[in-house]
Amino acid sequence: MSKHTLSIFRILLANLPPLFPAEIAGKMKSALEQLENNPQVTLEMVEDTMIKFGYDLWPWNESFREFLGVNEGRLGEQFFLSHIEPALGSHYMKYKEYGLSWRDLYSGRAAEYYNSDERQELSRALVETKNDLIRFTDRELVGLNKDKYLARVAEFKKIIGEIKALLGHLRDMASEEQYHPILADEMRGRVRSFEMGMCLLGPTFSVDEVMRSVEFFIDRKMHLNLMRGMDKPALANVYE
Repeated sequence: MSKHTLSIFRILLANLPPLFPAEIAGKMKSALEQLENNPQVTLEMVEDTMIKFGYDLWPWNESFREFLGVNEGRLGEQFFLSHIEPALGSHYMKYKEYGLSWRDLYSGRAAEYYNSDERQELSRALVETKNDLIRFTDRELVGLNKDKYLARVAEFKKIIGEIKALLGHLRDMASEEQYHPILADEMRGRVRSFEMGMCLLGPTFSVDEVMRSVEFFIDRKMHLNLMRGMDKPALANVYE
């Protein structure tokens, strides 16, 4: 599995968002080379390294995804139609009358509307559309929207600071847990899940989801402690 995770690391490095700091990118490249040249490398070692850089990457990737999403809604269908034949384009316009859009083609919901040859052409067009949108967004973010992009990155850096504090609080709760080892393991697993989401090893998430997880485990611990006759643990200011 470490080889598969190393391949994800390579993809991560090959697809850095626009204007990502060259110094951090260089450190990522060196770390990847060290892992690739280490015959004793383990899956955990690769994941730990990726997570370390995930905290740096997350604000940039989240900002890029926002701008990409805007362009997808604004230009996606236009790009998509440019990659399919006119006859299929006409078929697609009829398909839209059912209340579906080109985005629904990604889910496979439209399979019944098209024959196998059309589905093959649509799949190719969707790939090309995604590539077009990424290239367009890349150019936009180093050009006209550079200042807006960097401002949004700065906002996401504040958010990742909040997330880091919340995860640190959850990690501390797990370390301090003396009576419920299974609960402590669940806390550590949730922290790991969020951290993996920062570097393509898991699903993306929001700060609200992290906060809800902290509150969930505080409530769980309160319930278990009440069963032992203990008091509810206070939620400290995790941002200090």
